Amino acid sequence: MARGQTPTLFDLEPLPAAAAPPVRRTGCFARVALNRPVPREFTYAVSPGLLAHAVPGARVAVPFGNRRSVGVIVELEHETEIPAARLKDVLDVLDDEPVVEGELLGLTRWIALRYACSWGEALAAVLPAPLKREGQRRKVPRIRAKAGLGAAELEELRAKHPEQLRLLRTLLELGGSMLLRDLLRNLRLSESPARSLRKRGWVEIDYVEEKPDPLLSSSTAKKVRPESLSPAQASALERVSARLVAREHATFLLHGVTGSGKTEVYLRAIEQALAQGRGAIVLVPEIALTPQTVGWFRSRFGAVSVLHSRMSDGQRLEEWRTLQRGETRVVVGARSAIFAPVRDLGVIVVDEEHEPSFKQESVPRYHARDVAVERARRAGAVCLLGSATPALESWYAAQIGRYELLSLPLRVGGGAPCKIDVVDMKRDGEKTRGAPLFSRVLLHHLGEVLKRKEQAILFLNRRGFVPVLYCAGCQTTVVCGHCSTALTWHRRIQRLVCHTCCQERDLPRACPTCSRPGLRDVGVGSEKVEHDLARLLPAARIARMDSDTMRRREDYEETLGAFERHELDVLVGTQMIAKGLDFPRVTLVGILAADQALNLPDFRSEERTFQLLAQVAGRAGRAHLPGRVIVQTTEPLQAAIVHGARVDYASMARHLEKSRLEHSYPPFVRLCRVVFEDQELERCVATTQRFELSLKDRFDAAGLSVTEAHPAPLALVRGKHRQHLLLKFPLDGALLERVLPWLMEECQNETRTDVKIDVDPASLM
Repeated sequence: MARGQTPTLFDLEPLPAAAAPPVRRTGCFARVALNRPVPREFTYAVSPGLLAHAVPGARVAVPFGNRRSVGVIVELEHETEIPAARLKDVLDVLDDEPVVEGELLGLTRWIALRYACSWGEALAAVLPAPLKREGQRRKVPRIRAKAGLGAAELEELRAKHPEQLRLLRTLLELGGSMLLRDLLRNLRLSESPARSLRKRGWVEIDYVEEKPDPLLSSSTAKKVRPESLSPAQASALERVSARLVAREHATFLLHGVTGSGKTEVYLRAIEQALAQGRGAIVLVPEIALTPQTVGWFRSRFGAVSVLHSRMSDGQRLEEWRTLQRGETRVVVGARSAIFAPVRDLGVIVVDEEHEPSFKQESVPRYHARDVAVERARRAGAVCLLGSATPALESWYAAQIGRYELLSLPLRVGGGAPCKIDVVDMKRDGEKTRGAPLFSRVLLHHLGEVLKRKEQAILFLNRRGFVPVLYCAGCQTTVVCGHCSTALTWHRRIQRLVCHTCCQERDLPRACPTCSRPGLRDVGVGSEKVEHDLARLLPAARIARMDSDTMRRREDYEETLGAFERHELDVLVGTQMIAKGLDFPRVTLVGILAADQALNLPDFRSEERTFQLLAQVAGRAGRAHLPGRVIVQTTEPLQAAIVHGARVDYASMARHLEKSRLEHSYPPFVRLCRVVFEDQELERCVATTQRFELSLKDRFDAAGLSVTEAHPAPLALVRGKHRQHLLLKFPLDGALLERVLPWLMEECQNETRTDVKIDVDPASLM
């Protein structure tokens, strides 16, 4: 096998046909799971000198091909039929104690089977990056632009080196250093542009000692423990407590309107678990993991570990080790914190459980909510799923009795719900003259908020200045050459940007397709909202929060801190301001283009629109001041808008259930999406059709429903054509368990087209 080539099931040479029957050999043999896309484990001999530490869950160094690889022992055996000539030895045991305890080891096996990956790939999701290799790096690379650089250097890069241009421009905007890993991830770049800029002498890359995660040191917010709970909170906690006392597993869906005190129920449940000597995991969406959120838990429990994607490898390992040693018993984190090595787990909380960010988009493509339920079951722990707008799958599970439903129907303190006004932007006279983005009523209430020295949030889930440039001549839009995505005009950097692959280009003077001049602007983004609002309300102190302005976690924290201190009047942003924020002075929320996501080709588009409306609306009127929400839309009669304006989850759920049942979508079936990607369109189509026919031939009689092969909604991404199949399974899972192994084997045999299996997909894009 060539160096770097992906191993397959057929890498090991078969025995000659005339070979003698296999002979059983005795000794100690370790089944080792390697982080390879091969759905099997590999057997190695364990020498007597390594026996003391060679136990399930320990990391080992083993030969694999012509490389030395790190794997995890998943089982020890005392016999093997593998011929001595083919059996290799474990080179070293890397841990004195197992790094993956029995509970997590079993959980990773479940993940591998459920989400169609190898056991080694599932284990790789559990381990911090330093434990996936031998040795540990003590320093991390930080990059900064050298002093004195500016427009001349950017112009030199503009024509021939667009990736270097993006990187250098971002560094100049930041005005300081940044972790190289984070910068490259944000810009979707490899290390090559950074190396090229260093050769030019324009950037410096220094390896520096890692600093503690700022979330651990900057978390000062407090959650005052109320003397008493509301009747609904007390009732919910009583039911949770009964299971904790009995040490019985249960999954609860805590459905509570925004401001109803879900967090206090979480905190009290964790208090009880800690009193029993047990631990807790709290999962929140990445964008809700703020100093405010962490501060609530630290103020109640003292030492709290934090795990999130922006931590460096060393920071994550230190927190992981702290939990493993039992020095902290509570961890707050994003999706991957579900794998934290918490001892004697008593409670798992998944806050905003409906959030699609809990679904991992790369292998293993697990859903943290479902993994949380399974881990709690294995640990005999309580799992609390909380949301004001639960995922329909969770709501249905509660309706049929698989989860227990807990309700918090009223805001704590009995405050009146926000007044919500829906504005039909198609009606004459609704738009502000000279600023059609804002309705007259929204602009009026913004002025009133400023007079009262209160605060407002404006939400538009689209960044940039102009999302689409349209040619009236040939009736086309300006699209990215590498993706089937319209290019967005970003006014500040004077560039068109693809929000799928991050490629940029200059603004064309004429249509690239027909050469007609005069491209039209279609739609608006958050950058234009900020620009127009500053022109209309020059005295207002405005900040924008989207992925263009929040490059670093410090940017996010500084902006939220300024808003909390009332150094800002209006916060403009995308979905990162939609949840997890609790500011008592916010009395007005404006939702612009509330219906823009309804036309996405995804069966969850209505549900997501409703959830965003309800979540954003929940940012207003959270204290004693009354709140108001202005919903601007061109589709006021759409169900998501109607029910969202009433914050009527039950009615929305009934509407969705009827539609999903009619079209056979979750929660009434299990869904698996198979995505095919290839640089050659014809080969991609042919491979997809071959899989479709094979699936129908093999499993149609068993009850499998297979859609016809067709292009994915994003049919071209980074130069690769994309097709997909949707497979629908009965809920019992038996057929899915039969189909997945066949799919995995076929993926191994497919050498030219990339095939990705996504079980329970969160998006069909």
